[in-house]
Amino acid sequence: MTWHKNDSTRHHILLDDGSLETGDIAPGGSSSAKSLDVSGAQYHCTIHPTMVGSINVMTAVGRSLRRAAGMSCALLIALSAHAASAQSSVVAPIEHLSFDRPEAWASKYFNSTLLLSGLETPEELRPGSVAIGFELGWVPALSPAQERVGFDGTKQEDLNKAPIVARPRVRVGLPWGLSVIVAVNPPIKTFGITPRLLAAGLERRMYDRDGWRLGWRAYGQFGTATSAYTCPAGVLGFPPGSPNNSYGCESLSSDVATLRYIGGEVQGARRVAALRGLTPHLSVGVNYMNDVFQVNARTFGYLDRTRLQTDGVTVSVSGGVGYPLTNRISIAVDGFYTPLTVRRTFDAPVSNDGLFNVRALVSYRVH
Repeated sequence: MTWHKNDSTRHHILLDDGSLETGDIAPGGSSSAKSLDVSGAQYHCTIHPTMVGSINVMTAVGRSLRRAAGMSCALLIALSAHAASAQSSVVAPIEHLSFDRPEAWASKYFNSTLLLSGLETPEELRPGSVAIGFELGWVPALSPAQERVGFDGTKQEDLNKAPIVARPRVRVGLPWGLSVIVAVNPPIKTFGITPRLLAAGLERRMYDRDGWRLGWRAYGQFGTATSAYTCPAGVLGFPPGSPNNSYGCESLSSDVATLRYIGGEVQGARRVAALRGLTPHLSVGVNYMNDVFQVNARTFGYLDRTRLQTDGVTVSVSGGVGYPLTNRISIAVDGFYTPLTVRRTFDAPVSNDGLFNVRALVSYRVH
């Protein structure tokens, strides 16, 4: 009994009862098993949970001839989706990903663009003092190779959606030298993404003498970003299972990325009085991310509700300058970098594919 894989992605066959597992089958490869009594057995691809099949036994004169239909997982699901969907129309596996899987890398890449780090220098506000601001950040476009993160680096996803991240933020002075920062991405659909994200931070200045300032900030975020990541409009014009629609998309997906983090950073700044208050600053942070990607896509007649979970730690550094335009208005521009590990394919070494972007903040002190 032999499985032949004739498409361009990797597959992994497992009988539903666990009695046989092929291991990963590379593009163009095959996997065989002998002397198995598996007539009528059901199996599925562990990498592509919607791809399923069954083993049919053919009889010949004088002996039983047992063989599996020699076809790829993608072709099996295309041929048997109607019969299988009569038994179950929803596939909802839950998978916890290592933090360097391609899917996890994409999640931490975009979550890092939202870290509430840098920009504002450690400053002690009077209790009740309020500053409102608007933050703008550049999101670098990913290459086709970087977008190939689905199914452990074998499927290209539609990730180049928003070229910028923009959000309002408020800073309020508290007693004991503390300040609180709140930033919101409201549920307004832009660039095909509907965010519902809330980030908040608490900071305090620890040292302020001779123009030097040192402080700390603790921060966190929770919320979601909904979009058609797995089944975008661009693939719907092609037949399910074709090279341009290998995932079998039948309609726009409504996938939900849950982006959560907590972290902290130390901040340093030097106010240069001779340059009218120009303030270079630097911050170094450590962040714990806990992300979930919930697929919501109809493919090959199934509703795919696969849930991918990942978590891990990143470090980040942010540096730039702030400048007071008036007594109430100030601006800041930062460069941000975080190294991000990734294993692009299952047999590739771990490498660094970090995020570098530029962020800016305009702030107005109300009182």
